[in-house]
Amino acid sequence: HGIVRLYRDLIRLRLNRNGFTRGLCGQFTQVYHLHDERKVIAFHRWEKGGSADDVVVVANFFHDAQDGYVIGFPAEGTWKLRFNSDWEGYNDDFKNHPSTDVIADPGAYDGLPWHGAVSIGPYSVLIFSQ
Repeated sequence: HGIVRLYRDLIRLRLNRNGFTRGLCGQFTQVYHLHDERKVIAFHRWEKGGSADDVVVVANFFHDAQDGYVIGFPAEGTWKLRFNSDWEGYNDDFKNHPSTDVIADPGAYDGLPWHGAVSIGPYSVLIFSQ
């Protein structure tokens, strides 16, 4: 029943049931990273902006993991990993790629004021928020 848990976890995040993904309820979306060759996309979702509102979603559509992959972030500090679709608890066939929280450091990247390195498994989605 792992896939049911995956959907339940996504729905909880989308509806902000835990209080740290309000941006997924908002109407604002900015696709700010698109790498055609490595097949990675990142986008920012928000309602009003700020802590517990800004959400960053990263998707890897490539058959290989992307480790140390740098993207922009809309704010400094620690971005907590709230969802990893590659978690083996969702399916025994999933690889459980070691994705973690990200520290956004000063320095513009992708048109955003901060940047950080993510590690994402093949064909996976990560969701981060503060």
